Amino acid sequence: MSHLDQAAPPSGPRGRHAIDVQWFRKELEQQRGFRLDQLTDLSYEAAGVADDVQGEVITALMTGARTALADIDAALFRLAIGAFGVCQRCGRAIPADRLEAIPMAGLCLPCQYAKESHRPAPDIVEVWGIDSFPASDPPANW
Repeated sequence: MSHLDQAAPPSGPRGRHAIDVQWFRKELEQQRGFRLDQLTDLSYEAAGVADDVQGEVITALMTGARTALADIDAALFRLAIGAFGVCQRCGRAIPADRLEAIPMAGLCLPCQYAKESHRPAPDIVEVWGIDSFPASDPPANW
């Protein structure tokens, strides 16, 4: 069964308390195994390469696989300590759709955007507007 044939978690993660930890652990372990196999295959290919261009491509692929493996290991660690599904930058819950698509995600979308654009994370009021929240339910960062 390929990665694309797998079904989403039966209940789907809906907030911090409803995350199907077993499904995410299985998914992350499967991705971890794929990356380890990929690194092994690339190592064998690198040993037999005489072409500099092909060697550079293999080196780039190995760097990407190592980075992905580190992200997977970090997500497995967050699962182990109970911090999975919580943004590592702002502390808000990571949306279920994002976790289902990218189980190793450690940042919510606004924080991921800020990281990639080298900008500070946007304040929730800047994103949604001051009138978007009832006075009885202010955002956590007010």
